[in-house]
Amino acid sequence: MTVLAGFAAATASGFLIPFALIAVWQRSALKEAGAILIALALIGASAGTAGGMSRVGAIGSIVPAFLGLLGGLSLYLFGLDRSKGLIASFGAAAVSLALIVSYSLGAKQRNVAEDHRDIRSICAQAYTNQKLLSDPIAYAEFRRRLGEPFCNDAMNWWITP
Repeated sequence: MTVLAGFAAATASGFLIPFALIAVWQRSALKEAGAILIALALIGASAGTAGGMSRVGAIGSIVPAFLGLLGGLSLYLFGLDRSKGLIASFGAAAVSLALIVSYSLGAKQRNVAEDHRDIRSICAQAYTNQKLLSDPIAYAEFRRRLGEPFCNDAMNWWITP
């Protein structure tokens, strides 16, 4: 799954589930709720994707920021109209769903990229190993085990003796 596909899936899950629930419980504010939920799902998916793909533990900064955002949104909605206060609860669900889905997908993308980098490092070491390159049986076994797409012929750096 590409980063964009993961981002779209996280945004959709963060938006659709709370929107379906709001359509049942609070039909009067469906347009407003939809706008708020899509915005919060996009923010959650953006933060989750960036946090998941980052090597730095970003969750310690993301969660307090979202709590502040939701607290401010709740105060605004309750102050505006008490009947719309339920939207803030669904907004918290939208952010949470989008954040957890995108964070896990972003972390998966990061791990795949790191695994590929490690394997290509092994390939580079092998293709610069004169002993391996001079033994056709060992070289054939190495190519059979690692082969395409990680250790391809473009990486084959023959060393002159």
